[in-house]
Amino acid sequence: MEQVRFREEQGFGVWVDVLSLTAMGGGAAGQLIDLAGEANVSAGALAGWALFWAVILIVMANLFRMTTEVDHHEVRVTFGRWFPYYRKRVPLDTIVNSRAVTYRPLRDAGGWGIRGGRFEGHRCAYLNASGNRGVLLELDGGKRLIIGSAVPESLQMALVRAGAER
Repeated sequence: MEQVRFREEQGFGVWVDVLSLTAMGGGAAGQLIDLAGEANVSAGALAGWALFWAVILIVMANLFRMTTEVDHHEVRVTFGRWFPYYRKRVPLDTIVNSRAVTYRPLRDAGGWGIRGGRFEGHRCAYLNASGNRGVLLELDGGKRLIIGSAVPESLQMALVRAGAER
């Protein structure tokens, strides 16, 4: 396994977890209480719905985590707490330039997550979970990608060091 030079985990904010899980948990509880009051609902059907909602809640809780890693060959961004549902790999040899930047997530990208938008007048992809700072990667072929980070200077330095070691 390749040695990781940089690793950062970010969440979308505790309020996102609480709001999402409260809404989903409330919906699940309401449906299960309503079903339990029905005279013709079997215990198996009720258990099936309970299992369904448990799976939905686990999937929802999995969504709100972004992990960024840099090793000797690539930078990886993964969304998913326990199992990934999105992964982006960028080989270091495709990065033409990189620099720490401050951006406006709502105006530039329409929010947080896996987004597209504009930065400094050019099309840009965004991978971010919170905040308004990150590292802009300018890739060969003209593509641009901003990876959100709470410590963009450390991410930038890890990219520079890993690239220099190649």
